[in-house]
Amino acid sequence: MTSLAALFDWLAAGKAMSSAAARRGNSTDFRLRQLPKEEIHLYVKSIDNSTVVRLVDKKDWLASVGMAGGVLTASLLLIATLLPGGYTLLAGHRMEQLKHDRDQMTNELRILRSKEASLLSPTQLEQWGGHDFSTPTAASVIFAPPSKGAVASLGSR
Repeated sequence: MTSLAALFDWLAAGKAMSSAAARRGNSTDFRLRQLPKEEIHLYVKSIDNSTVVRLVDKKDWLASVGMAGGVLTASLLLIATLLPGGYTLLAGHRMEQLKHDRDQMTNELRILRSKEASLLSPTQLEQWGGHDFSTPTAASVIFAPPSKGAVASLGSR
């Protein structure tokens, strides 16, 4: 048996024999002759199953329900076992992400504060004001009078 086709021929047991016999030239030597009155007659009877009542096997039904309940319970227990670990993993990932965002925003706030400080420095103010900017003297400062409901005023000193 050198090939899969030869294996199938051997399993079929008719093809391999007939092909081998055909090669030898006497393909009908191994076959039996037909016997007289050997025909097969079949009688087909119609069966009416309308009066048949189905029997319910309670043991089989209980076994099926028990198996389904057991599988459901086992799957719920497995989920309940794995759920806290998964939630802890997700919460830890979220905490690390929030820490990273906080560090990034803290660095951004530091950069913005340093830029604000550099813009509000006296040398920078003079640069922004240009040549027309002059520092006011103490005598040129005018204080606004307090409103009538003011608690403290400068004039009562």
